[in-house]
Amino acid sequence: MIRIRQALYVLAFAMLFQAWAFAAAPLESMPLAASDRKSIATTIKVFAGNTSTLYYSFTHPNIKKRALVSDRILDGFGYGPLRLTLPNGTAIYWGFRHGEATTQSVAIFDAQGRPRLLAAVDSIPWCDGSGSHCDPFTSVEAYQADARSTFLHPGIAVFVRDKRDLETYLPYLKRWLHAHMLGFNVDCKKPRMTEACKFVTQTELMQFIPIRAYQLPSMQPLALPKVPAANVPLQAFTQ
Repeated sequence: MIRIRQALYVLAFAMLFQAWAFAAAPLESMPLAASDRKSIATTIKVFAGNTSTLYYSFTHPNIKKRALVSDRILDGFGYGPLRLTLPNGTAIYWGFRHGEATTQSVAIFDAQGRPRLLAAVDSIPWCDGSGSHCDPFTSVEAYQADARSTFLHPGIAVFVRDKRDLETYLPYLKRWLHAHMLGFNVDCKKPRMTEACKFVTQTELMQFIPIRAYQLPSMQPLALPKVPAANVPLQAFTQ
């Protein structure tokens, strides 16, 4: 009986240590192996089904071509995707089109490895403050001026199967958007980035970045819930 109890204590301690180690390990995004990329692509195709729509692009608003939603998402994974797995098991994948980094995609999976939210991201300006080519955004006016100067039409299309998933997974997309606008590999302690980090993380981005949500497979437009960005460390988003 004593040995059984000791064995249970050892097992419990091992489980606690494993959980502690996972929680204590720094979050870090990672590239995927070729086999994983193929698996993710297949899963996204199944999730999106045969739903087609106008090839979603704010950058080219007059385009009339129709395409599968899955084709648009995978087009934005031409480079990548990178993966950030959170302590709760949620995984955020993102990438961009070969030769056109302004065409991006994001896919968010739950802890069981099931896709919950897909996003087609177009032409979102960013600045990491590391050079003289741009000044980090510290106001809506500065962001909009940058978009106008580069003739970009920023916007995001979000796709879910269950409309309730918007409330759960949209916060992760918002946090990814924070990291993207700050150029990833974010260090808010840098003098040039302090005010930019405050602006990006404390401003409701949907006020000036068009975000539209649709339910698959009907493509029924959905109202966006008012939810804050997830509390994921910005420095965890690296590329």
